[in-house]
Amino acid sequence: MEMNTGAILTAMVLGVMLTGAASWVVSGLYRRRMLALMRRSPPPDPAQPVAATRAPAPARPAVMLDAGANQRASWRYLFAVSALSLLIGVTQSVLALLFIYGSELLSVGRALTLGAVYAWPMALTWGLVRRWSWLRTLGAIGLYLLAMLALTWWRSVSPQPLTTSLGWLGGLVLIPVLVTLVIGASGRIRAVAPYLLPIFMLLAASSVLALQLLVSGVDDPPRWLITLVGTVGAWPAIVLMALAPWLLLAWPAWAIARALARAYRGKRFSDLWYLLAAYWLVVLGASALPSLQGVGLIALTQFIPWLWIPLVAWGLRGWLAPRGVPPTLLVLRVFQQDAGVQALFDRVVERWRHSGNTVLIAGTDLLSRTIDPDDVFTFLNGRLAERFVANEAQVAERLRDFDLDPDPDGRYRVNECYCFDSTWQQALAALVAQADVVLMDLRGFQARNQGCRHELGVLATAPHLQRVVLLFDGNTDRHTALADLAGAPEGRVVWVEAGRLEQKRVAQIVGALLRDQR
Repeated sequence: MEMNTGAILTAMVLGVMLTGAASWVVSGLYRRRMLALMRRSPPPDPAQPVAATRAPAPARPAVMLDAGANQRASWRYLFAVSALSLLIGVTQSVLALLFIYGSELLSVGRALTLGAVYAWPMALTWGLVRRWSWLRTLGAIGLYLLAMLALTWWRSVSPQPLTTSLGWLGGLVLIPVLVTLVIGASGRIRAVAPYLLPIFMLLAASSVLALQLLVSGVDDPPRWLITLVGTVGAWPAIVLMALAPWLLLAWPAWAIARALARAYRGKRFSDLWYLLAAYWLVVLGASALPSLQGVGLIALTQFIPWLWIPLVAWGLRGWLAPRGVPPTLLVLRVFQQDAGVQALFDRVVERWRHSGNTVLIAGTDLLSRTIDPDDVFTFLNGRLAERFVANEAQVAERLRDFDLDPDPDGRYRVNECYCFDSTWQQALAALVAQADVVLMDLRGFQARNQGCRHELGVLATAPHLQRVVLLFDGNTDRHTALADLAGAPEGRVVWVEAGRLEQKRVAQIVGALLRDQR
């Protein structure tokens, strides 16, 4: 059993490392491919001429712009995922007391106390929901564990030495935190790695199993193995044995990936709940792994609480579902200012997703925030170019394919329009016609940013927009921007100083988008 425990740990570590490495390569190739496609100018298609005029837009239903509703939805969501963490933790503690620590220890008070400790991923969940930095998330985990340390000391009949308690708590969180850091801390890979994790966990497990079989037969090796070692040498034979199962599992792994993308496209789950499920699976696995050595396969009951995730997701669909007609937010920005726009997306757009849809022109600056399973596997299938629009007819077709219905968790998705350099203006016009509210990041804007100046002119003359919120800082050329907005109706444009996106400023921006006049 000890050998099996070590093999499982090896497979887990190997799978995580392979996921990190593969995600780094995939994200880099994805970014490079997107840049190449964006700069391409396809020849005009005579069969699809660009229309000189547009048909009048159909009547638009009245949308709900309510900052209070957004705040309530945000807190309702945070309460739901926090309660889920507690439910998983308490269930895990009951199973641990029954099958691992001994049923004679089971009591309501002990189950609740241990359940609160096991629910420590709640702090990680807060970081995912609120889009905190990893440093802040780690700080929240540390504070939660300190609170649990105090709780266990208070509830313990015979308090353990501080070093023992710290070692126990550290053992609970060490592997899960390291895994989440490897697959999520880097902005380059955090949007890709969680979707590749199941594939490489499967491949790593197959390699470790093959090597275990190789070791078990070392005393009486088959003739083919002797021939292989004699032909290529010992270490190349070991490498070949480790990689051979990949040939058998290549198709099943790819089938899992495609099924994952189809499930996401079919709204079986949301991006955030997928991350919660992935991280909780790692957490429960890290709890079960040490117990395998002591109590055997009964330790696998520690995985049972994971089933609460799909059950709760299904049960809360109605409670988390949004009300009313959702507004559509168009996000525009000065390109090549990746860090600033990523922070804006994390702190403002993620909050907006509780109220309505978000649309934007795709760019590499938000790749780590907007990529989803469908995007990843469309790229790996070599079909990313099919998402780029080459003329106005394709723009309309792409917008018809936008997913504007809420996810099962009540949040709305971000829809992107992939454009060549020769088609982004047509896409902009179509996106503005679909939007109700616009958020434009003009931090660092200068007169030389001709693309932004064109966007400002379009926003000034669009007949239906309810609000255009413009962010500026000390480097913004407001004089040029105001000149480009000269034709805008009075009251449409709201300027917000956003040199720093602290909490108060974020609330001001969200309030401006949702017509909160407080």
